[in-house]
Amino acid sequence: MGGNLVSEITTLDVRPVEPKDRFETIMGAYEALPVNATLHLVVDHDPQCMYYTLRATRGEESFRFDYVENGPDVWQVHVRRLTNAPAHETL
Repeated sequence: MGGNLVSEITTLDVRPVEPKDRFETIMGAYEALPVNATLHLVVDHDPQCMYYTLRATRGEESFRFDYVENGPDVWQVHVRRLTNAPAHETL
């Protein structure tokens, strides 16, 4: 790894957020990211639904999803926004 490329990182811990509000909170934080910024997400369950939602609605090439900590009590992932790809219409 060379260069001084530094990504902006926004941390979002949704464990204290009501479960019914978590998805909107997480997706809102992702949508607010500028290109090449990273969302450091902290949750109490595997956030794979976010991965599948982003893949289906934005395209796999528009983000990077990396596990930092993988349970069993806490999951942490880095979700990096690679493009400003708008959401695709889903049927």
